[in-house]
Amino acid sequence: MSAPKNVLPVNYPEPPYNNLTRCYPAVHGNFTDVNTLVTALETSRYFGTDKFIFYNYSVPDQINKVLLQYEREGIVEMRSWRLPFPPEEIHYWGQMATIHDCVFSQLGVAKYVLLADIDEIVVPKSELTVHALADKLLTMPALRASTSYGALMFLNAFFFQNGHKTRAEFLSKSEAVRCRLSVFLHTNRSSVNPPFYRSKLLVIPESVDVLQIHSAERLRPGWVTLVVEPKDGLLHHYRKDYDPQAIKPYTDDISLLKHSSSIISRVKDRLRSFEQATITQYQDDCVGWD
Repeated sequence: MSAPKNVLPVNYPEPPYNNLTRCYPAVHGNFTDVNTLVTALETSRYFGTDKFIFYNYSVPDQINKVLLQYEREGIVEMRSWRLPFPPEEIHYWGQMATIHDCVFSQLGVAKYVLLADIDEIVVPKSELTVHALADKLLTMPALRASTSYGALMFLNAFFFQNGHKTRAEFLSKSEAVRCRLSVFLHTNRSSVNPPFYRSKLLVIPESVDVLQIHSAERLRPGWVTLVVEPKDGLLHHYRKDYDPQAIKPYTDDISLLKHSSSIISRVKDRLRSFEQATITQYQDDCVGWD
């Protein structure tokens, strides 16, 4: 009848406070393009991402300053990523490890987790945001009884940045040209690739058992993956060079341009805030934005 010597509190989880967390693989090499990074982050934020998680293997100083500012605002989380052996001894700087570390860390934190690279944009078509699209698709009845959808597979289409620039006109085109915001200037893309080829996943963290880079190897019992129809959402994968495995025919896809004014305005405001904080400087041809 004495007082307990040890107490183990049981905390029941509250609802997740982020709708969507986006996980990136380890940042390495000499990536120094601030405009491309800011465009990627602000576009993803526009489409509903609350939080970004980066794994820092070797981030150049200028990029690190930008990410640290986002981190101070609670938008980005930087995680140190040190490998106990040379990077060539493991696939892509330990990408499989970063995927699982990121997803499992979001249990009870984020409703959904999106796994994609900096040069990829998930563009929702039938909803305004990616998490609204996930809300709609993941709650549909699954094809098999007693199962629910725990993951969305977004199909890949390559957008080529070494081809012709778009002839489509849009309100902020001159600003996109001055600052070389290529995602708005190159709308020529391949046909949509089949499932599992360069596709990327959005997952409910609680559904995950084992993931691969482009698919779910095994979800927990009762969960299955839904392949997203391109009319609902598509993974835009921007490449400098043509991919020899890209599927023809090519087509002009201007679906992102209807959001261009809003996104470019966000990019502009962000770059100006960085300049005012002396974190970075405009490219010469971006000075003088209205």
